[in-house]
Amino acid sequence: MLQDKYFHNQAMQRNGAIAPEKPQKFLGLKWKVLLLSSLILIAIVVSFTGITYLSLMDDFESQRNAQHQRYAKEVEGLIDQVSINLHQLAGLIPFLEGMDKSLLSGNKEYVTQAFDPYWSPLQLNKGIELLRFYDSSNQQLAGWGTSQPDTHDALMSAWVHEVNAQEKPMSHLSCPTSCMQFAVAPLLVEGNNVGVIVIGTPLVDVILGFKDISGADIALLVREKGDLPESNKVKIANWDVTIAAHSREMNITVLDEVAANYPDLESLEEGILVSWRDRHLQIKPLFLERMAVSEDDAHFMVVTDITSTIRTIHSSTQQNMIIGLVGLIFSEILLFIILTKPLSRLKHIVFTLPLLARSSFKNFRLELRSAGQKRWMKDEIDLLDETAVALSHQLEKLEDQVADRTRILASKMDELSKERDFINNLLDIAQVIVITQKADGEILTLNAYGETLIQYTEKELQGTPFLHLLALDGNLHDLPVHLEEVRCQRRDQLRHEANIVCKDASIRNILWLHSRLTRHSEDDPAMLSVGLDMTEHKRAEGRLAWLADHDPLTDLFNRRRFQEELEQMLNLAARYGYSGALLFFDLDQFKYINDTSGHQAGDALLKMVARLLLGNIRSVDILGRLGGDEFAVILPQTTAEGAIEVAKNTLASLNQGKITINGRTHKASASVGIALFPEHGSNVHDLLAAADLAMYQAKEAGRGGWHLFSDEEKTRERMHTLVYWKEKIEYALSHERFLFYFQPIMHVRRRTIDHYEVLLRMIDNDGTVLAPQFFIPAAEQTGLIHAIDHMVLRKSIAQSAEIQRAGQCIRFSINLSAHAFHDPELLPILKDAFAEYDADPSNFMFEITETAALEDLPAARELMEMIKKLGCSFTLDDFGVGFSSFYYIRQLPIDVVKIDGSFIRNLADSPDDQILVQALCDVARGFGKKTTAEFVENAATFSILEKMQIDYAQGFLIGTPSPAYDTSFSDFVKM
Repeated sequence: MLQDKYFHNQAMQRNGAIAPEKPQKFLGLKWKVLLLSSLILIAIVVSFTGITYLSLMDDFESQRNAQHQRYAKEVEGLIDQVSINLHQLAGLIPFLEGMDKSLLSGNKEYVTQAFDPYWSPLQLNKGIELLRFYDSSNQQLAGWGTSQPDTHDALMSAWVHEVNAQEKPMSHLSCPTSCMQFAVAPLLVEGNNVGVIVIGTPLVDVILGFKDISGADIALLVREKGDLPESNKVKIANWDVTIAAHSREMNITVLDEVAANYPDLESLEEGILVSWRDRHLQIKPLFLERMAVSEDDAHFMVVTDITSTIRTIHSSTQQNMIIGLVGLIFSEILLFIILTKPLSRLKHIVFTLPLLARSSFKNFRLELRSAGQKRWMKDEIDLLDETAVALSHQLEKLEDQVADRTRILASKMDELSKERDFINNLLDIAQVIVITQKADGEILTLNAYGETLIQYTEKELQGTPFLHLLALDGNLHDLPVHLEEVRCQRRDQLRHEANIVCKDASIRNILWLHSRLTRHSEDDPAMLSVGLDMTEHKRAEGRLAWLADHDPLTDLFNRRRFQEELEQMLNLAARYGYSGALLFFDLDQFKYINDTSGHQAGDALLKMVARLLLGNIRSVDILGRLGGDEFAVILPQTTAEGAIEVAKNTLASLNQGKITINGRTHKASASVGIALFPEHGSNVHDLLAAADLAMYQAKEAGRGGWHLFSDEEKTRERMHTLVYWKEKIEYALSHERFLFYFQPIMHVRRRTIDHYEVLLRMIDNDGTVLAPQFFIPAAEQTGLIHAIDHMVLRKSIAQSAEIQRAGQCIRFSINLSAHAFHDPELLPILKDAFAEYDADPSNFMFEITETAALEDLPAARELMEMIKKLGCSFTLDDFGVGFSSFYYIRQLPIDVVKIDGSFIRNLADSPDDQILVQALCDVARGFGKKTTAEFVENAATFSILEKMQIDYAQGFLIGTPSPAYDTSFSDFVKM
């Protein structure tokens, strides 16, 4: 502090300790407050004055704009009045003495003689400058007044033709060189149209009338055209205009000076303010609608004297400034008077405080008491005095408390010791292995969890090299070197995986992290090794890797792995020139078994079929389950006869197999399609298609048989199948033969139905309800899948809106086909349907599969993001079937993942499936996604899912798929 340093230096100088220093600059708090308050008040006065001035100018500008609009209306009204007067005059002329006969005669001389006596009075009294008579054939009979050639004549000729044709009067404003208001009216004598009269008058009356009404000056400016003769009127060269007319009192010199400063006439559109001979003028063009539609370039220029208003604004601003300055001076004087006494007391306290720094507590209190006075009301400075005295007492006590603080520090040391014991206990109960090693690599300590896991005690391992615990393989031959680098402080950390051999000879996979420790003595540990048990994680990883290639129900290759094996077999056959066969099995009546005895019976049948198929093929043959009730076998290096023989033997073996579930016996039966390679296909797609067609041939010939594919039936059979289903689908679309089934999905924690999955069915001609697998493949191949998508979306949105209008809220989950992401009409149809039916988009979830997003991931993500902006959400179906599921959950904007039913069916009886489902649930939850489990068919499975904190459950236990009339919301929809 400046004062403290000054006070201290003064005392030292008095004692002769230091030489005098140059006094430092000091500015009292009182003057700082006055200076700052002055600046703030000045800023307030200036701001207030500026804001007031700007407000007055804004009000003035608004009033001038309103006044300018009134000027435009007044000029329009004056021109209209001139036009009305001209038409009234035109109506009276045929009734003048002698005019009716002359007009009926159509003789030019008679018309001239008859009207000539009236021309001069009209010209003098009415201000008529031009008058023409035309007969009914548009020929001029007579005319008075002069018109420059090529100015009005061409226009008048066109007007005359129009009035003669329509027999209706008309008005025109023409401004080629000077503006004239014309009235063109038909001449009616004794009820007959004998011609047309044209009367023109300049806008002098308008100019004079405007001046009388508004008090402002006005000028009529006309831009000169190059093809017209020059006039003798006043010109403004910079604007390239002539002044056709102006107010009597108007000084034209003002416009010349403005034109010199503003040569661009368009820059005056908003108006300008100019000073002219100690006067303030506003100059602004006045644009009229009738002039805007005219081809002539003419407009009015209004000059308004605003001197009095400007002076009033300036006077008001000056008064505000003077009042503000007077108030500022008064405020500063008052503030100075108020602050002088308190700040003097505060200054005394400030210069007394340095005594505390030298422990002169009694002197400090004496100084404060000598300057203090009794006051009947305390203020903040009195409180500061009391606080400073109290502070001196406290500081005095602090010197007596040093010994106490020493004892307190000893107590803190005891607490630190307890904390160390707590940390040691924490290491023992932590679910990781914690080992400390000496500089030579021998184990020094082992925590309690490590003893439990590897079954060795700490005493048993003390002195044992750490490497002796590990089961080193070829990948870890550099580990001893790396560990030595950590112990010798050449590296800070080392991370690696290694198997540890437990006392019972079991092997556990451990993830190790070795860290260097700071040593203070030779006996201190040199390295800390922390091991995380990854055994169960590795098992789950192995299980996931196995599931990526295998069907979890039958343990056979899945479709993806089977296709890879088939592709390799086809490549080998092409390289070495041998042949083989593909057998495609489809179980007969499998859906009937599922529907009558449940999925448990279906699963048992599939397992039995897999065992029977494995028992009838060679070790070199490859068997896989392609999905549902479809199996396939690759027979390398065989002939057609050999493939047929295998098919016959396999069918015979299947016919012997049977299962009994719930008192019902079901026999296994299949239809087999046989395709040879490379004869019937040199790639996976063609060969599978050929075998598939052959299988359908076998089914049509009678279930439980086989059929060998032939090239002659390939195209014919495929076309027959596609055409058949194409006709059915088109008929169903046009005759509304599609039907919605709804399967409820329960919120597991609340145990209430949260939403429904919309499932599509087709009604056949005989009334049979067909599942999607019968018609969707054909729809995808024929392109009708888009029409089906559009129909499902529109009907679902319409039904949701109907339920919403009934006061209910039901959410729908709709499956989107893989082709939907290539449909440019999908998003517009969604938007139109939501708008048309006034449905809430948040009531809709769309289910997609990995296949749907696989073809074009960026396009799929873009479409999903646009649909989510509408308020909808997305579910990723078949989650966990392949490793790509984890990629898509991160790349796509999904909200819910639906765990594939193959992991749920046997969940209650399969520990492996439980581990896998828990892992999938943890992954989904880690990404912030909700989870749905399908194929929930019994209470035991539901209970396990509830413990795993699965969000939603779907399956026969929750509810079977049902039509709308069999649901809880059947009362709110039209059937």
